[in-house]
Amino acid sequence: RKGADMRKNLCAVVAVLALAAGVVQGEDIRIIVPYVGAATNVYQDSTYGLDLNDTKLMEGLFFQWVNTDLFQANAFVYHSADINYAQLWGGHLIADFYVWSNSLGKAAVGAGLEVISLDMDAGDAFAGLDAFSLPTTLYVPYARFGHYFYFGDPNGIRVSLFPWAGLEYDVTRGSLSLDPSGPPPPVEQSIDDETLYEIVGISVGATLWHFIELQAKYKLTLNATDRLNTFDAMANVFF
Repeated sequence: RKGADMRKNLCAVVAVLALAAGVVQGEDIRIIVPYVGAATNVYQDSTYGLDLNDTKLMEGLFFQWVNTDLFQANAFVYHSADINYAQLWGGHLIADFYVWSNSLGKAAVGAGLEVISLDMDAGDAFAGLDAFSLPTTLYVPYARFGHYFYFGDPNGIRVSLFPWAGLEYDVTRGSLSLDPSGPPPPVEQSIDDETLYEIVGISVGATLWHFIELQAKYKLTLNATDRLNTFDAMANVFF
């Protein structure tokens, strides 16, 4: 359960806009893109009356390599400074390989890894606490399978749908350290956790005359006790 809780606390991240420059060569598409967005971090602790919700600018780089016959690989790294008394760093790598083509599109299998680091250190900023820190890192390897469906004119407006399903294994590493004001002794507590989840999702994309690419993604992470919804959106302009 901690894995889903930490995911919600660490990375309620909404990618708003990517300003893109790309290179298109034949059947290969390779892109390196700086992008900006917003990151929202939420932390709640009823024991000490903490309810933190902060949103700050997120900056990053997006890399993509697509071979239209073989694979699609994406990687991105991002950073948000001074969000809820912390520095947020994240990275995401995924590759999907096309294993079967048919009249509707392509079947794909893929694997990825997401890493999120948040080194929260609030010092004595909270009433009743002389010190508070919560450095946390989340590792999320996963595997999935799905099918790409394509509609429209490749030279005009082309739309793609990619429903998929898979498994992910959340590994949380971190510690809670706080020093209450007054008699109670300091608290040191591990929040390490490992949890297996089922994942399902869908990606919707649209390419407009080879110059504009729009993407929207939804992901549901769940097991017997937890459920987490994730939404992402991105716009690329090729020039």
